[in-house]
Amino acid sequence: MKTFFKGGRDIFKNYYFIILAALALILPDVMLKRLVYPGSFTESYVPVAAGFFTLGWVCLILFFCVFVLPKRWGRIIFLVLSVFFTVFSFSEYIYYKIFEQFFWLKSIALAGEGADYLDYVTKMIDASLLVCTLFAFVFMILAAACWKRPAMQMRVRCLLVIVPVLILSVVHICMQPEFHHDGMDQWDTWRKPRPVYENFNDVNRSFEVTGLYQFVYLNAYTAIFPHEQYSEEDYAKVDAFFDEKGKMPVNDYTGLFEGKNVIAVMMESMDTWTIDKKTTPTLYHMMYNGINFSNYNAPLFGVGFTFSSEFAFNTGYFTPLSANSAAHFSRNEFPYALANLFKEAGYATNSFHFNDAGFYNRGIMHKAFGYEKYNALSDFGLAGVEAELDSNILKNEALYQKMTEKEPFFNFVITYSAHLPYTDDSAKLQLAKQYRPDLINRSIHQEKNNVQILAADTDAFFKQLLQRLEADGLLDNTVIVAYTDHFAYGVSDEQMLSMWKGNKLSYRVPAFIYAKGMKPKRVTKPMMTVDWAPTLVNLFGLKRDGGYLGSDVLDPENKGFAYFENWSWLDSKMYYNPSDETVEETEYIQNQNQRVKDSMETNNIVVLGDYYKKHKKK
Repeated sequence: MKTFFKGGRDIFKNYYFIILAALALILPDVMLKRLVYPGSFTESYVPVAAGFFTLGWVCLILFFCVFVLPKRWGRIIFLVLSVFFTVFSFSEYIYYKIFEQFFWLKSIALAGEGADYLDYVTKMIDASLLVCTLFAFVFMILAAACWKRPAMQMRVRCLLVIVPVLILSVVHICMQPEFHHDGMDQWDTWRKPRPVYENFNDVNRSFEVTGLYQFVYLNAYTAIFPHEQYSEEDYAKVDAFFDEKGKMPVNDYTGLFEGKNVIAVMMESMDTWTIDKKTTPTLYHMMYNGINFSNYNAPLFGVGFTFSSEFAFNTGYFTPLSANSAAHFSRNEFPYALANLFKEAGYATNSFHFNDAGFYNRGIMHKAFGYEKYNALSDFGLAGVEAELDSNILKNEALYQKMTEKEPFFNFVITYSAHLPYTDDSAKLQLAKQYRPDLINRSIHQEKNNVQILAADTDAFFKQLLQRLEADGLLDNTVIVAYTDHFAYGVSDEQMLSMWKGNKLSYRVPAFIYAKGMKPKRVTKPMMTVDWAPTLVNLFGLKRDGGYLGSDVLDPENKGFAYFENWSWLDSKMYYNPSDETVEETEYIQNQNQRVKDSMETNNIVVLGDYYKKHKKK
């Protein structure tokens, strides 16, 4: 017995650093799993599979670094990998706290956007995140300090590496859906663990099934070897989808605004509760004296919700769930994007925004949409914090002249004032308060008041726009289209945000079309971002032979429909969330679920498969 304990002590003395190294690698995985626990799957094997994936990768990394590589290189590779996974998990944790979803590995390139709002991001750091991260680094450093390369025959070393490879291979094989008769063509494949693993396009559920390390591996593998390779059979499905939808119907609104100038404004973070008679009187007037889309919904597809929303508005398609950002489709052809159609109809097309042309690759992407030029405010000398406030845009004469120098014109403007952060240390907010000290109200929730002040600055832009157009004799011949990119998710208190929205669906945000002297109309049917393109095509009498995911919301035959990234949907009868187990899945619900599935598949083939370049030209 004494010999046994002595042997055990010697083994621990020689290999205890491996335990420390293993803890350093396991903690980031544990840190993220606590966010999604208990998860969206009821199958008991899901956490087991994810656990074995993590076990296999941790063992593979350690065995390779300890027993195969030389001591120096083994320690270096271990440190690089452990630092990467800890930092990556830290970022994923914060991103999930903000958006309730993880991001794809290839979206790391977009991290710079979050770096601009560190004050808001730091509020997402909680005690569990700090503790897990701190201990991960402590274990990592201790393991590196005690690193050894035990004496062992090469044959044994190789066998040690083979063990985790076998573990990973066996779990991967067991997760293949065809071995368990999990059909891949059913509407609810998104909530079955094995099809989710096979498809690997639902970021949250994919993480639940794989755990951190297999998630990163599959991210990297699918980026290098994309599995979304589409065939003529897939393109034929898109043809069938559009054939079933039929041609865009002619109705009382067809060509109503034909030939008129258009200024489309995507309002950053303007929410339902930010528009009222006192704070935003111009927006309130335009909304209730134009076409008010009171049930407009902006789903949060993709990464980078602002750009995903402008992508959907311009093209009539969402960013696919499996894509890191819509900004990576600049090589696609979008012949039926709004700017391309307006340009084909003889319009001057330009887009305007605070950020430079490289942000979200807008300079190239907007050309793909059909805009002659993406105009950053800095191109006109607007810089610094003044450029962040919308009330300064039209004070720049050169910029206004660029917008109106040639008729007819189609301008796409993205506002910025209401963008987060909403804390008092924001220089933009402080300047907005200087502009409107009368709106400072310390008797209400501070963050709500801050958002209202920023919203008022966006309202000032619309007031100036109407005044300038009226003075130049352009207002009578100009239509203003306005919609919000996403709800004000930058508000740190989710419960307060829900209360301010009146417990309405969080996706629901303001949208309207305004033309001077038009008869007010309120559209209450559900609408989503991809409905804009077919709706505007009909209103302005543009080329009508393109296929769109959405439908003309003003067509009386269209009863309204919107669906969201979590597979929930909204129609004129009900809101359905498939995670709500209290709702019985009737035949009606199943048919609508199938409708969502068909739409998502069509969307993926068109965007990921570059349908209009690779198929329609043939």
